[in-house]
Amino acid sequence: MAAAVTGAAGTSPRVTVLMPVYNGEEHLREAIESILGQTFTDFEFLIVDDGSTDRSVEVVGAYRDSRIRLVRNEANVGLIATLNRGLDLAGGEFVCRMDQDDISLPERIARQAAFLDAHPGVGACGAWFRKFGAGREKVVRWETEPDGIRCGLLFDSMLGHPTVMLRRELFDRSGLRYDPAYKNAEDYELWVRVAEQCDLANLGEVLLHYRVHPAQITQRASAGQRETAGKVRLALLRKMGIDPSPEEFAIHQAVSTCVCGGIDDLFPKAEEWLCRLKDANDRARIYPEPAFSRVLVERWLTFCKKAVQQGHLSPKVVYFPKLLRKSGVGSGYVLNYLVRNLRNG
Repeated sequence: MAAAVTGAAGTSPRVTVLMPVYNGEEHLREAIESILGQTFTDFEFLIVDDGSTDRSVEVVGAYRDSRIRLVRNEANVGLIATLNRGLDLAGGEFVCRMDQDDISLPERIARQAAFLDAHPGVGACGAWFRKFGAGREKVVRWETEPDGIRCGLLFDSMLGHPTVMLRRELFDRSGLRYDPAYKNAEDYELWVRVAEQCDLANLGEVLLHYRVHPAQITQRASAGQRETAGKVRLALLRKMGIDPSPEEFAIHQAVSTCVCGGIDDLFPKAEEWLCRLKDANDRARIYPEPAFSRVLVERWLTFCKKAVQQGHLSPKVVYFPKLLRKSGVGSGYVLNYLVRNLRNG
């Protein structure tokens, strides 16, 4: 196993770029070169190969950049164990996640490292990203503010996994690692635990191009991902004092994933469910206001927009007077949100 790469004067690098690889030969060069071409240069590039059977190791070995540190698992142990091994081996103050088939824009590391330097209360930050490849290209614009992210975790991961840069000292001190019990949603479950200890944030600019293709894990394991992410959501609901019935939980899953089929009278039930979440949070005070109310309204609007696009709902019947009254979110905010999101697709 190679020794850790060090920066000037024998000091540790400021950033470890952690990239797990498994049979990633097809797109691996683009991913590697996007990191080697960063404007920020004080990093080690820790590539952990998880028992690839293609030419991935040869592709990595062809680069003669001293910042690359290749580590090989003795056998294929899976993504979670590989990521945890990488976190254990990382020497940088910050750990920047990267996937074998994505492209980091040249300013990515510089922007995120500067943000973490300026915001010591943030333990992990992601960024907006552009999806490309199979299907329609689009920019994914996650919530940027910590309160909104914390509230949004009730429904979704809120950080694009390969866009994340994290503060290693916090993770080491708190023993934060990916949990193997949450395969395919390991990042979502981890961010929920991180949010109990510090703020999460997203940079409001595109810093990564996320490749969509049939071979990637999220495409091959979507059903398992929904089920495992449901375990995270259920635990969060119970912390709020809600033990949902099977139908109620199915509604929460539908609102969270924007998969709209299979439930009778889904849309009025979904509005009632979001109102119930508002009431529960008013009692338990788990999530900060007014961020929580805004997230509920935004989640409803996104859910309805996706339902209209999928043909499950007519735009003529999208209304939510009860949720608006209960949340206290003004119609002006709703209109601005709609305009932004219709423009963004």
